[in-house]
Amino acid sequence: MKKLIFSAALVLSLGLAGCSEDKKETPEPIKEVEKVEDNTINKEEPPIVENKISWAEQISSLATNEDATSDKFYALEKLMMEYEATAEDVEQFKNDIIDDYNSGTYLSELENHERMLTNIFKSYIVERNSDGTLKDFAFDYHQNLKYTYRGVDATDSDSVKANEDQMNKSLNELK
Repeated sequence: MKKLIFSAALVLSLGLAGCSEDKKETPEPIKEVEKVEDNTINKEEPPIVENKISWAEQISSLATNEDATSDKFYALEKLMMEYEATAEDVEQFKNDIIDDYNSGTYLSELENHERMLTNIFKSYIVERNSDGTLKDFAFDYHQNLKYTYRGVDATDSDSVKANEDQMNKSLNELK
């Protein structure tokens, strides 16, 4: 019985609340939208020129900063990983590292940061984008540069000499 009285009171109060007219809704006026015709000629946008710094400029910047040699190398690693080489890059870099090795002076300027970082970069790009004997040569060249530049190996160490033996074999196969 209590439920019935409570339900009736609830229905009555909801019914009265629904019938009240305290709040009047007024419709918003309809705004006319004026159609604007586009009389412009469809012109092509000029190409967006990306502000990319060349790999050589980035290496030059790394070489001249005040960072330690190992920090310069770690920054170079990031550049090496992100760089997208063209076939022309790979061919040019291949010739550069082979010429540098054949000169016999490829490990002669360990304090010349720009030269060392450039050759480390080039050898990595060649190794990453080549197969077979050229890849092997570039890998050994890269290892020797990387470890001597960072001071891990001496230029006359056994590991450097072993890599040079491998590079000589690779060059003979490439001829």
